[in-house]
Amino acid sequence: MAKFILIIWVCSFSGPEFSCLPPVKIDKKYSSWYECSRGAHKESALILSKLGYKYVNKHHIATKYGCQELPPTI
Repeated sequence: MAKFILIIWVCSFSGPEFSCLPPVKIDKKYSSWYECSRGAHKESALILSKLGYKYVNKHHIATKYGCQELPPTI
């Protein structure tokens, strides 16, 4: 069965062009795309909470994510 890792980008949409910080790989392996995608929303909510209401609003912060399939292990 395939395993996936979650990669999240924290981005600012406050200017004419958006910019993102380097991606963060979440240190957890997910057993399906579904679980990885759900994990992305949970982790994104945690990141936004840590950044705080004022910062997120001021800089128009949002997250984007990807679930990367890991190569099979022997």
